[in-house]
Amino acid sequence: MNAKELLGRLCENAICGESSVYDCGDGAYMRLIKGAAESDFSKICGECEKLGYTIFQRNDLEENRHASYHGDMLIHIYFCPSEKSLRVICDPFSARFECEEPKYERRCGSALWQFENDHSYIDCGMCYILRCADNSFFIIDSGHFLQPNDHKRIYRFLRERTPDGERTVIAGWFFSHAHDDHVSQFVDFIREYGSAVEIERLYYNDAPIDHRDSMSWGESNKKYIRRFEDCARSCNIPAVKLHTGQRFFVRNLRFDVLCTQEDVWPQSLENFNNTSCVLALEADGTRIIFPGDAADVESDIMTARYTEKTLGCDIMQQSHHGHSGASPEFYRRADAKTVMFPITKIKFDEEYPKQEANRVACSIAEEYFIASDGTVEFPLPYSVGSAKVYPDETFENFAAIKMLWGYDYPEEYKKQLFEEFLRRGGLPSLGETEA
Repeated sequence: MNAKELLGRLCENAICGESSVYDCGDGAYMRLIKGAAESDFSKICGECEKLGYTIFQRNDLEENRHASYHGDMLIHIYFCPSEKSLRVICDPFSARFECEEPKYERRCGSALWQFENDHSYIDCGMCYILRCADNSFFIIDSGHFLQPNDHKRIYRFLRERTPDGERTVIAGWFFSHAHDDHVSQFVDFIREYGSAVEIERLYYNDAPIDHRDSMSWGESNKKYIRRFEDCARSCNIPAVKLHTGQRFFVRNLRFDVLCTQEDVWPQSLENFNNTSCVLALEADGTRIIFPGDAADVESDIMTARYTEKTLGCDIMQQSHHGHSGASPEFYRRADAKTVMFPITKIKFDEEYPKQEANRVACSIAEEYFIASDGTVEFPLPYSVGSAKVYPDETFENFAAIKMLWGYDYPEEYKKQLFEEFLRRGGLPSLGETEA
C-alpha cells in the first residue's frame, strides 16, 4: 500500500466534511480536513491503531494536538483548533528520529554561532552552527553558490573545535528551505569533505518541485533545488522529513517544528520563502527560534496558532535576512532580547527604514548582530551581553556587486563601511574599496 492509498484507508470511515489531498513531496501525501473537531483527531488515531500502527510520539503545542505513528511508514496527524483543521500525513520517506533526549557524554559547554558567510559578492546566505554538549555539531543551512569557499570555511571552523585525533561529528544538518543561499554550500561540503566527517542525519521538508505554483519559483532556483535534493538523496545519510508539531532531540538540543510548507496548503506557494520549515530550539535553558525565510503566509499561520508561550524566545533569527519576512506581530510575541540578522551591513541599513518588522524586533531587543560584522559566538545558556564577536573576515567587493546586481553606493558610504570593517578586526588586504 502506497502513501496515497493508506491515506484513503485512514480517512474513508472516520472523516466527513470538506477535504483535499496535497502532494507533500518525497512520496508523502496529506489530507486536509476543514471544519474538523478534536474528536476527529482521536478517530484518526484510532484508525492508525486498527491498521497496526504504533504511536511513538504525542506532542501538544498549546491547544494544537499532534501524534506520530510508525508502521510500514510514518503517519503524522495534527489538529489546529484556531483553524478547525485536521491534517493527516502519510510519509514513506522519513528516517526515524530521537523523540526523547538520548544518552550522551557531556564533554563541553554548548554554544551557538551565527557564522559569517562570505558576503563579498552577495548580501544573503545563512549558516548557524551549534555545538552540542558531547562536542558534536548541529548545522542550520549553509550558504550561497556565490560564497564558493564557505564550505571550506565551515569545515575548518568545525575542525578547529574538534579535539585532536577525533573525527568531526555532525549530529544533524537542518535546511530551512531549498533556496540557493541556504543549501548550496552543503552540496560543495559533501563533495569535498563528505568522507572526512560523520553526518548522522539530515532534516528538512521540501515542497515538490512540480508544485502547482512552481512556475513562479524560477528555473535558476529550481536548478539548485534539484541539485540539493540529488545530493541529499545520494549521500546515503538518513533524512527526516519534518512535520509540524514533531519534537526531536539531537544530544542536549530539543527542537519543536512550528510550521512547514504543508501548513500553507491550499494557499499559494508562489513565494518560495513560505516553504520554510520553522524550528524552536531549547538548549541548556535558552530558547531560540529559527524561521528561515518564512514570509507573510507562514507568519500569519503561526500567530493564529500560537501565543507568547510558544513563540516567546531569548534569541531570534530575523526571517528572510531582514528583508520582507515574518510580521511585526510575530516578533512582538517572540519578545526576543537578542536578534540575529543573517545579512550584510549594507542591506541592513537599506532595509531598516523599509521593514516595520525589523524596527519592531530591534526596539524590543537589547542587542542585535549582523552576520557580515563577523561570526558571533553565543555561549549556552545565554545571557544578554555575553556574546563574543570574532574578527571580521570578509568585505563587500563593490565592483563585483555592481556588476552582478547593479547596486551602487556613494563613495562616502563605502569609506564608512570600510572603516567599520577595520574597527571590527578586518584586515586591510581583504578590503575592497574600489568602485
